[in-house]
Amino acid sequence: MALAPCAAASPESDANDAITAAWRAAGGADSRLGPKQGDVYAVGDGFVQDFAGGKMFFTAATGARSLYGPILDKYESLGGPVGSDLGFPTISEVPGLAGPDTLVSTFAASDKPVIFWSAAHGAFVVRGAMNAAWDKLGSSGGVLGVPVSDETYNGEVSTQSFTGGQVSWNRLTKVFSTVPPDLVQQLTGLQVPIDPTAAINTAWRSAGGAAGPLGAKQGGQYPVGNNAIAQKFAGGKVFFSPATGANAVESDILAKYESLGGAGSDLGLPTANETDGAIKPTSRVSTFSASDKPVIFWTPAHGAFVVRGAMKAAWDKLGGAKGTLGAPVGDQAVDGDVVSQKFTGGKVSWNRAKNVFTTEPPNLASSLAGLHVPGQTQPSRPAAPAGAARTWHWWWLLVAIPVLLLVGLLALATLWARRRRMEARRAAARRHRDARAARAYEPVASTDDRWSADADRDVGSSEFAAGYPEAPERRPATAPPDEHAAPESWRPTAEQAEAGLVGAEHAGAEPSDLDEDIGVEDPDKVDTAPTRIPSEAELSAQPAVIPEPEAGPEPEPGPEPEVRPEPEVTPQPAVRTGRHAAVETAEDEDVLAVPAAVSAVTPAIHLPLEDPREAPEGYPVKGNASFGLYYTPDSALYDDAFAEIWFASEEIARANGFTKAD
Repeated sequence: MALAPCAAASPESDANDAITAAWRAAGGADSRLGPKQGDVYAVGDGFVQDFAGGKMFFTAATGARSLYGPILDKYESLGGPVGSDLGFPTISEVPGLAGPDTLVSTFAASDKPVIFWSAAHGAFVVRGAMNAAWDKLGSSGGVLGVPVSDETYNGEVSTQSFTGGQVSWNRLTKVFSTVPPDLVQQLTGLQVPIDPTAAINTAWRSAGGAAGPLGAKQGGQYPVGNNAIAQKFAGGKVFFSPATGANAVESDILAKYESLGGAGSDLGLPTANETDGAIKPTSRVSTFSASDKPVIFWTPAHGAFVVRGAMKAAWDKLGGAKGTLGAPVGDQAVDGDVVSQKFTGGKVSWNRAKNVFTTEPPNLASSLAGLHVPGQTQPSRPAAPAGAARTWHWWWLLVAIPVLLLVGLLALATLWARRRRMEARRAAARRHRDARAARAYEPVASTDDRWSADADRDVGSSEFAAGYPEAPERRPATAPPDEHAAPESWRPTAEQAEAGLVGAEHAGAEPSDLDEDIGVEDPDKVDTAPTRIPSEAELSAQPAVIPEPEAGPEPEPGPEPEVRPEPEVTPQPAVRTGRHAAVETAEDEDVLAVPAAVSAVTPAIHLPLEDPREAPEGYPVKGNASFGLYYTPDSALYDDAFAEIWFASEEIARANGFTKAD
């Protein structure tokens, strides 16, 4: 007896079996779905079965899931499993946390979307950053309550409203804001993982989704440029890179962009969705990531043109498309060192060698003075009119007078400080000389050899010269004997003074070259009387003086003797070090600065500053923790990359597991 062959299993039969089993488990024809209508049919990567009260969706990854009523209507209005970016449902429709009058279903897209319905407000999608914040704050049972609108987009910021407040998120800075504001504290540190598909879908939705200018998705994602991908739509493309995110470019601007090389050109990748150009009746503009901040601007009357570098800086300074220059009517032209571009309202030229702007009409050039041009270290200046002479401006006095006063005060302060130092040295020298002169000595016998010329003695400073003025009044010595003083045996005795060989005023006194050593000499006190030289008879009549043995030769005078001033006369100045020390005067010129010991070790990483685009000093390398990439200043993607962390060098970035963005 022949046996009938068994039916071979197929994806469709597997889907039918799974859907039928789930339907029967829910109550079959008596369930909310009701009886079946027709057979299972393929939709996208899965299958669908219609019922009288709803539908059941199936994929091998999600299983069989049922939707009905308002949530099914919302799902299909967005395009269902194929036309929307929600994917297939991952759970059947169930009551929400807010109560029996709410329903919710989740979907398979990577940003974890949900459709939430409430009887009071209707059905809305909550996904991505909004869903992450909503869950963090307790979902529909928390402080935010249930959604009352879909997500809206304004440039880089997405916003969604709930019964209990509002949540906003900046996709570039990854920073939340809330209404009421105190809720944002609970969102500190909340991470929002965004993969390329989710980012592209967000850009597509913000451009209007299937009903917008991009239209329906065509095909899958494909690589472009340097570490980027693109997704084609009926009316344009969305480009994604970790540094720039996902951004849409449409129709005419897309055609211009791709004619220049697209993602592989020197324009870089788009940094924002194409937007309105602010010129009526219609205009469009798209920005790109190159370091000279290029844009492509389109008007129906003139077409699409690139404005970048010095032309872009001047155009922005003069008000952009809505300003004096208006829309571009051609791309920039280069003639030697001169770059120029025409606009509906005039022409701008820039000499890159001289960093000088000229304009048509000429009066616009004055508005460009001091303008910073990307790649230039000095601000620009307008070209001077032919034959123009340098004119006087009264306000120059406001600058010159304070400067002159400051210079004068500094000069006076320097002279005063120098005079103080000189007076202190003179006072110290006088005390030192008086102390030496006041020391007692004992007379000793002398010989004729005592008065013979000494080869080591300076004849011009002979102690036997007559006609010297009286020594000044002496004060008693209070300091110990000077170790450098001459031995007392070399001083003239009282008998020598009586014999007339030495002036009485020099008995017990000795010459001092201290003033000469320190470079201070009072002209009014210099003795100009001629030096008396004793005769041979006088010298022979004088008994010889035998000097006591010297402990050693008297040291030769140095360029300046060491003066030990009393503390109250020349107090020791405090040592000042560091870059925050006060300005040093001439009085401090001999003070040696003692550098402070460096004890701190510079950290290798730095968190973002209040302005996340500003690089902390000493930390030039950007790090993006979401994608594990780092960007160096010479990268074409550097300016548009968002830094979640800053590194001091590439080596530190690589040591922390980051990969260089190509």
